[in-house]
Amino acid sequence: MHLKNKNSKSFMLKITQSYILLAVFLLGFFSQLNAEEKTRQEILREESKNVLERSLRIAKQFYSLEEGEEFREITGAILESEETKESIKELIRSTGRRFFLFNYPSDGFQVKGYISFLPYAEESPLLVFLRGGNRTFGLMHPATDFTCAHNYTVLATTYRGGVSEGTDEFGGAEVNDIHNLMEYFPALQEKIGVYFSPKKTFILGGSRGGMEMFLALSRSIPLQYKATKAVSLSGLLDLEECMAYREDMRKMFIRDFGLDPEKNENEWIMYRNPIANVHNLRKDLPILILQGTEDLRVSLNEGHHMVNALASNGNPVTYLEIEGGDHCLANQPDRMNIIMNWLDDPSSD
Repeated sequence: MHLKNKNSKSFMLKITQSYILLAVFLLGFFSQLNAEEKTRQEILREESKNVLERSLRIAKQFYSLEEGEEFREITGAILESEETKESIKELIRSTGRRFFLFNYPSDGFQVKGYISFLPYAEESPLLVFLRGGNRTFGLMHPATDFTCAHNYTVLATTYRGGVSEGTDEFGGAEVNDIHNLMEYFPALQEKIGVYFSPKKTFILGGSRGGMEMFLALSRSIPLQYKATKAVSLSGLLDLEECMAYREDMRKMFIRDFGLDPEKNENEWIMYRNPIANVHNLRKDLPILILQGTEDLRVSLNEGHHMVNALASNGNPVTYLEIEGGDHCLANQPDRMNIIMNWLDDPSSD
């Protein structure tokens, strides 16, 4: 009996020590997770502050039209601006690329857009570029690697709200601005006196623009059949995953965009969630989902979930994950080459 009690005590001591070690491990593990999450939030806050400051400068320099002015060439302003990368300036000068800012009608509002094109590019592919951010935050410089790509003619909208009339609803009525931009395209050509007959029309949505792209395609049959291929770059594609990954996004949706968890959460999400609207896409539209493994803004799971949903819907989908790539692959100098290689590859048609 004495030996048995001794062995029993020894066994219980080992169990207790094991639980203590496990508790210490878990405490350290979750402390590390909390530290990493804190660091991520700090990085995002600092990054967001810088993005907003630059967006405001860009809005002032490139997105102003006088009252009654329908369009304005902004090529000169782009070449003179310190906000424009020197490599982009050199590319514009060497190719003769031109940029125009314009207003276009969308559901009774005047929404700003811009177009970028090369001389004698009438039959060049048309790339519809959809920005990320919201309102003024994340407003794009008109001249980037996206809008100076290859021989593409590039057409872009700012969405309503921000520098345009109306209110941004983040996946609500502003999605119509994309369909209405395409409807306005022939009139824009008349106004600026340059005419295009693109044989292919590509759509590229970055970050929130990926969400806008899928929603616009699912809500507009004409847009679906104009599109030759579609690309989501670090796209916001699964709102439920987005809000689970980033509490700050959920808070923003509640504060600024009409989400009320007690009244309309399911309806609000379902209407805006790209992954919930995949069934409305035409099944022969080739789609590229492109992400970076070091993206702090959009969870890789969003792209993974969307790939599965598209495959289940019968859509031809290509998935590319770039090791070390950050949000929208901003740290990858060849990001547009990756996209163009897929767009121009006949085997992905």
